[in-house]
Amino acid sequence: MNSLKRIYVMLYITLAVVLTIKGLSGLISGIYPVGWAGVMLTGLPLVMMLASAMMFRKTARTRADLPVTLMLALIGLGMAGWQVLAASGPLKLLILAMAGVLGLIVYIRWYSRFGRTPSPVIEAGKDLPDFELTAVDGTKVTSTQLARQPTVFIFIRGNWCPLCMGQVNEMSGAAGDFVKAGIRVAFIAPQSVEKTKALAANRPDGIEFYSDPGNAAGRLLKIHNPAGLPLGMEILGYRSETVLPTIIAVGEGGRILWTHETDNYRVRPAPAVILKGTAAETV
Repeated sequence: MNSLKRIYVMLYITLAVVLTIKGLSGLISGIYPVGWAGVMLTGLPLVMMLASAMMFRKTARTRADLPVTLMLALIGLGMAGWQVLAASGPLKLLILAMAGVLGLIVYIRWYSRFGRTPSPVIEAGKDLPDFELTAVDGTKVTSTQLARQPTVFIFIRGNWCPLCMGQVNEMSGAAGDFVKAGIRVAFIAPQSVEKTKALAANRPDGIEFYSDPGNAAGRLLKIHNPAGLPLGMEILGYRSETVLPTIIAVGEGGRILWTHETDNYRVRPAPAVILKGTAAETV
């Protein structure tokens, strides 16, 4: 299934960009403007959302069903349909708009969701298994060593994931609150040390970064995601196997307090939620 998803997402993003460009071009031409504006609406909102997330890296979460984006796409479909059925526009306007809406629905309902079941390894009340990570300076460290104080382990997919980067930036902004509460924050990504080192540059005290290059920790904790990397991203030096975005909060000594195992890569808890849950459990 993931093999299909990694192909689908690249095809759909390409489609959304094409619909945006063709719609804008047709709108500028002045021929069938309502229809072409409708075609543009089926692609542009999603393109803008992804572009903003990639450029600014401040988006840590969205609404699960993207209601505004979907509504705009449906309005666009209606505009294209009106142009074709009531104003003698070319049928391709309706076909393109339908492709955009269908692609968006599949992205929302299928691609964005993992269909995951909670990992039995990281249930609250259990001890966190011992696993080895690599720090940005190349030294090895174990989860047991990190858990000598209350720690939030945040597993992210990698530098390539804009929502993951938004989460990193958001947590960096709240680092002081975690430091005051005596809680360590450790981000873990199944990527090279070089990439994690770049991610860690200029981050505030209290936010730590580790690599799990072979994804051994992800597999041990049963949060690995085979073929989770979008097709073609391998050329940037990433492995096709990623992790499912996961948060594990442990108390001093490594006892698991609570976890957050999202089933949608666009839905992640805010820093205040993480801090409140962890601090309350460690009191």
